Amino acid sequence: HPYIYKITFATANESSALVIRPFSEKGTLKDLIYKAKPKDPFLKKYCNPKKIQGLELQQIKTYGRQILEVLKYLHEKGFPYGHLHSANVMLDGDTCKLLDLENSVLGLPSFYRSYFAQFRKIN
Repeated sequence: HPYIYKITFATANESSALVIRPFSEKGTLKDLIYKAKPKDPFLKKYCNPKKIQGLELQQIKTYGRQILEVLKYLHEKGFPYGHLHSANVMLDGDTCKLLDLENSVLGLPSFYRSYFAQFRKIN
């Protein structure tokens, strides 16, 4: 799918998994929002933000549509994706692509699991 970020190499064994993707100079959607450089350390990029910026309306429209299209595609294929957040959306030019699709296959809990777990009667 054009809105899924490619994997260069992947392997797994009984105790772990390794996934390698190409490096992106633009970074993630979170990097764009925080005006951060992808190679900077996590704490420097996100823990004391001084330059947070919103997105332009056209960017919101474009990225929103691309994300919804890939989520619809995954849903139609019966593939669960519970890890949607700005750090899992890679920017590739004017296109955004989802990362970490393998998390559900590996049995990792959803990013929002702790939030949903507090509601007992969610169907």
